[in-house]
Amino acid sequence: MNNLIKALKKNKPKAQEKLFSKYADYLFRICYRYLSNRELCEEVLSQTFLSIFNAIGKTDISEEYMLKAWMKKIAINQSLMEIRKNSRFSPTLELIEDREESEITSDEKLLEGDLIQMVLELPLGYRTVFSLYAIEGYKHEEIAQQLEISIGTSKSQLSKARRMLKEMIIKTEANYEAIR
Repeated sequence: MNNLIKALKKNKPKAQEKLFSKYADYLFRICYRYLSNRELCEEVLSQTFLSIFNAIGKTDISEEYMLKAWMKKIAINQSLMEIRKNSRFSPTLELIEDREESEITSDEKLLEGDLIQMVLELPLGYRTVFSLYAIEGYKHEEIAQQLEISIGTSKSQLSKARRMLKEMIIKTEANYEAIR
């Protein structure tokens, strides 16, 4: 991998092709988690790789795990820029009380695909905040800064996302029980 990174830093087309082949699907799935639109994800993925190829020479990345994390961050940022650009994320300005939020639990009957689909069905604002917080590990302060919203709005969106996911899980589990 070190040779690949060195070649990427020299803008070698073969290295760029190899990187694209290896990571396009991974980065596409990250973009899709935020955008849930195939055509838009393909555009954002192209922008992501252009950013990667243009910036890799200016980094001190030398290991694959560092490269993968860096590329993931670029994909997330490109997705968030697309959301902001299209003004499709219009968060509500309501505040919620600071309180411990209950964790979402699921029965073994739920499949991973069901959970992924449920997250994709969340409204854009809920899905974006939920993904950044629960999947990517961002703090509310970071989410607020990235999305240009208040910390209270970030917390509110997460709370609503969790509530909606919990309802979806309960409904899906009930459907599984009815099938039995």
